[in-house]
Amino acid sequence: MKLQPHDLTFIAERLGRRSPAPLRWLELLASHPSALVREGAIYGLAPHVAALRCRRVLEGLANADPNLEVRNAAKEALEE
Repeated sequence: MKLQPHDLTFIAERLGRRSPAPLRWLELLASHPSALVREGAIYGLAPHVAALRCRRVLEGLANADPNLEVRNAAKEALEE
């Protein structure tokens, strides 16, 4: 069974609500080819923005992601 992007984005958001969050999985999803999955990873990483590794991933997406919506979501996550 292959998970679709909408499944993966939902999983990423849910992983971000776990304590402790599996940050390595969220980091991997943040580099997924699908913009939808990367955006879900942002929402998963956002609650953990105080962690340096999360902030670095979000900054990378905010500055260099090819998708405008992903860049904007990352910028918003960094501002919260």
